[in-house]
This record gives sequence, structure tokens and C-alpha cells, in this order.
Amino acid sequence: MRFINTLNLFISQLVVMVSLLALPAYGQSDEGGMISWSDADMAGALSIYIPRRIEEEDIPGLSIAVVKEGRIVYERGFGTADYAGDEPVTANTLFEAASLGKPVAALGALHLVQEGELALDRPLGEKLDEVWLGDGDDQALITLRQVLNHTSGLSNVVQCCSNESWFEPGTAFSYSGVGYMYLAHVMSVVREMGFDRVMHQIVFEPLGMMSSGYGLADFLVPTVARGQVPLFLPVLALLVPIVASFALFSLFTIGVVRFYLGRLRLELTDLLPATGLATVFTIVLLWVLLGGWDFVFVLGYTGLYLALLGLMGMGFLLLFAFLGLLGPADGTLAQGREQSRGVMVFVAFAFALLSSFFFAGRNVPVPAMGGDVVNAAFSFRSSAHDMGRFIEGMLDDRVVRPFFRQKMAEDSVDIGDQIGWGLGIGTRDGARGRSLWQWGSNPGFESLMVIDPARRAGIVIMTNSSKGASLVQEVASHVMGEEPGWQLP
Repeated sequence: MRFINTLNLFISQLVVMVSLLALPAYGQSDEGGMISWSDADMAGALSIYIPRRIEEEDIPGLSIAVVKEGRIVYERGFGTADYAGDEPVTANTLFEAASLGKPVAALGALHLVQEGELALDRPLGEKLDEVWLGDGDDQALITLRQVLNHTSGLSNVVQCCSNESWFEPGTAFSYSGVGYMYLAHVMSVVREMGFDRVMHQIVFEPLGMMSSGYGLADFLVPTVARGQVPLFLPVLALLVPIVASFALFSLFTIGVVRFYLGRLRLELTDLLPATGLATVFTIVLLWVLLGGWDFVFVLGYTGLYLALLGLMGMGFLLLFAFLGLLGPADGTLAQGREQSRGVMVFVAFAFALLSSFFFAGRNVPVPAMGGDVVNAAFSFRSSAHDMGRFIEGMLDDRVVRPFFRQKMAEDSVDIGDQIGWGLGIGTRDGARGRSLWQWGSNPGFESLMVIDPARRAGIVIMTNSSKGASLVQEVASHVMGEEPGWQLP
């Protein structure tokens, strides 16, 4: 009997492995994708396929939930949640889900429309006694619909200094996190409580999303998976803008020296103002785009990289000196042409730069987001299990009636390449009809949610790596039976 059971298990695993080998690089492995397979076959295939792919892509951890016929049929975690590699990822592990919180907030806003507390096509500013937007005209014009379909004209610079429209509201699509910050403020004023509490009351509790939140209690922050990025990303984030701005300011300096001062030769001291301006410009730019802690993170890892580069450069110089490649010592005579030490110094640091490629791709942890950060644009933290519950809620009537769920999909602004944006969620017209989608991207985190209302199916994939963007598309493609492409054109 034991032999027969073992044989049956071997045969079933062999069938799954053959199915995996038959998968193309992307997409339509079978009519309808893995979602059309039996639950057991899909679970078996994913349990083999995902561990292999996260190892190949150097992704620390991944969590997934699959909804079929309106309910979660598969959920599991793979890999590790912490940088040390001691904490396994589960379906209940919290991730920085980032923009996955936007359709969640949109569902909450439509619940308030259903209850008569908000209106789709009336200015949100009518609910406020004080001006929140920088331009009072914006507050009198921007509607809930325009915020949800990203035609408000507000920007996506969510850290500071950008709460005015860049173009006339309602005239064009431009993805906006600031619009959701504005919406969150209006919702908190309407309900007379904090935005996170509003969402717990009208979305999280009805759907059973008990671990999710735009803010977290401090004791829960260490339980969130630690995001990771390759070392070269923070280094490039600092060095690219500083080098580019230095080049621009240097060209201006050359023009001043040549045409205003009348000098043909550029002195080294002439470039000091360009150096200072480039440094200040880069610091301000990164502070505005990233915020304080992420800027410190970029600065710290760039300093670490440059220190390692310097040590390796000195090591190569010592090696060259030992080999006698730096030429004779000062004050000694040598036959033939003396070698240039300057050239060898350049060669040493060039070797150091090339050698750094061996560790520049190594993952490093990003700072954990504070629990007191509450921002509808990027601070949403959730698990694959909870987002599976959200997908279920997008397919039933617990939060909004079918009329509003249909409007989320049907009232779509066309963007191009079969991509549009509905009321709070992206739309994609593919081979199997219209699917709904949203990606999430914070430093060190990439995620994707796809919903197929016609098949009452969906998937959410969450990773704690900046390398996960292509893999979440790939996994969704295999499961949903569509080519990858749930992204803005």
C-alpha cells in the first residue's frame, strides 16, 4: 500500500513538472490559464515554479493569493521576509503594498457615494470648510470622478510641495498620488475621524482585512517584510543627478569664463560654484522626491559604496607598487621613459570600479516605513491573504452594490494600447475580455493585483524586492492566461 501511495504521488508530481516544462515564457499555458486548472494542479505547479523563479531573479520573498469563482482557493508565501533570512514569508506576511491601497480607497469612496455622503461629479471641495489644495480654483473644480480616474491634474509628487493642478481638471490622464491624498482628507472630514479609521470601518472590517492599514501600530512595524534593493540603485539615485547637474552647470561656467571674463583657459577653481550648485540641487531634488529617511538611506549606501571603491583602489595601488608598476621612487635615476603615476592611479581605480560590479548587485535592506505614516498614496500595508479578501469584495456586494462595481470597470478613460483607467482601478482589454488591475511600487517592494470580473477570478502577488516587477507580471500572466501587460503604456 505504501508503495502504491508513493507511486501515485510520484506520478502526480511528474504530471505537474511536465505541465511546468510546457509553459511558454509568458502567458497562455492553457486555455484560460492556470485559473482553469483544478485547484490541486494549480497549487502543485505554483509550488514548484515560484521557488525556482524567485531564486533565479534573486528575490528574497513572494506572497500570492488566487481567487476563483469569487473565493480564495490558493494562498501561500515563499522565501524570506527579513534581511537575515530567518523569517519565512506566509500568506499573512505584511508587505508595503503601496499603490494597491488606491483601489481600496476608491472602493471606500464609492461606498460613501452609495450612502449619499459624497457625489461622483460634484467638487470634493464642497465638503471642506478650509482650503486644502494650493489653488482655490482647484478645490472648486476637482471632482471625485477626476481623482479616481487620474484626470484631476494633480501631480504624483507625494512627499511635499505639490498640491496644485498642472493642467485643467478633466482634460487629460496623469497618474496622481496627490489626488488620493486629497480624497483621503475629504473622507476623513466627511466621517469626522482619521482616514485609516474610516477605511477600517467601511472596507477592512466588512471584508475581513484585519491585518491591513494605511498606518500601523508601532509594535507591528517589525512584522512587515523588509524591502530590499540592489546596492547600485541608491548609488545611481545620488550620482546620476549630481553628475548630470554638474555637467549642466559646468557648461554654463565655461560660457561665463569664455564670453564674460574673456579667458580661454578654465581654472580648476572655476568649477567650484558648479560643484556646489550640483550638490545642493541633488540634495533638494532627492529630499523632495524621496523624503527624509529614504534620502538618508541613499546617502548612506552611496557613502558605503564609495568607501569600498576607495579601499579597493588603494589595494590595487599597493599591488602595482609591489609589482614595480608605479615607476622609480622620487630622486632616483632610471633608464628609459619614466612611467606616469597618474595613469596607474587611474588604472587602479578603473579596476576597482570594474571589481565593484561583483557586489553592486547585492541586495541591501531599505528603511522600514514608520507606523505613524498614513498616506493614501503609498503607505498602505497589507498581506496577500487580505488582498485576496479585497478581490472577493470586488466581486460581491459587501461594500458597494453591483451598480458601482460595474461603474469602476465601465467608466474608463482610454490611455492607449488597450489600457484605460476606471473609477479607482486600471482596465485592460485583452484576449479574454476586460480585466482590472493595479500595481504597487515602493522602494524595495513590487506587487500586482489583477481581477477578471467576468470569470469572478483574480490574483495578487507581492514581493519584497525592487527586482520583482517583471516576475509579478509573469506569474499573473500564467495564472490568468493573458500576455503580460498590466502596466501603463
